[in-house]
Amino acid sequence: MATTPPPATALARWSTGGTPPRYRLIVFPHAGAGGLSGRVFLTADTEVLVHRRPARESRTAENTPVTVATAVAEAVAALLPVLDADDVPTAVLGHSFGALLAAEFTAAVDRRRPGRLHRVALSAKDTPPAPDPALAAVLEDDAALTAWLLELGGTPRELLADPELRELVLTPLRADLRASLAHDTAPPRWRTPLLLVSAERDRTATAQGMAGWAHATDAEVAALTVPGGHHGLLEHPELLHRALRGSAGDTP
Repeated sequence: MATTPPPATALARWSTGGTPPRYRLIVFPHAGAGGLSGRVFLTADTEVLVHRRPARESRTAENTPVTVATAVAEAVAALLPVLDADDVPTAVLGHSFGALLAAEFTAAVDRRRPGRLHRVALSAKDTPPAPDPALAAVLEDDAALTAWLLELGGTPRELLADPELRELVLTPLRADLRASLAHDTAPPRWRTPLLLVSAERDRTATAQGMAGWAHATDAEVAALTVPGGHHGLLEHPELLHRALRGSAGDTP
C-alpha cells in the first residue's frame, strides 16, 4: 500500500452544500477521465468523491505511471480517513477501467473496515482477465487511438481535432489503458454487495462478459441495464442512484 501521503489533488469532492450528505458515492472514473467526471452523479443529498489519477486536471504535471496497484493504494490512503470520520452510507462506483480499481479498492476496504461500504457498482467492464488485442494494436498510434475513442463515444469530436487538446486527452488515456492491459489477474474477494451495470448497446462490455464479477463477492449480487452505449451510465445517473438505494433490478 501507499508509503507516502497522497496529494490533496488526488481527491475531487462534489456536493450541493447546505445540509450534510445522507449518502456518499466514491467514483473511480473511466480511462483518461479526471475528477470532473464525477459531477454527473451529484444529487441534492449525495456527496461525490472522485479519485483523480496522475496526468490529468490539477495533476497534469505528474508523470507517475498508473498501475492498478498504485492507484488503489493511493485511493485507500486518501479515502480511509474520510470513511473513518463519519458513518455516512457509502457506495463505490467503478466505470470501465475504473471498475478494476473499484473492485480492488472494495476488497482492500473490506479487509480493513469490514461492513463500512454499502455497495459497489461495477460498470462497463468485462471480468478480468480479459485480453484486448485490438486495443493493444492501436494504443501507440495517435490516429488509430483517436478513432477508437470516437467510436467508443463520450468524447467531443472537436476536442480531439485540436492537436494540443488531443494530447491532453490521449496522455492520461494511454496511461490508464496501459494499466488496464497489464492487469491480468482475477478479481479479488470481498463481502460488500455488488451491482453490475451494463448498457444495452455496449459492445465492449456485455452483461454476459461482466457476469464473472459475481463470483468475487459472498454478498448479494444484482444487475442494472441502462440505455445507450459504453458510457450509457453517464447519461442516466438517476438509474444508478435508484439502484444503489433500492431494488437494483434483476439478480444475475
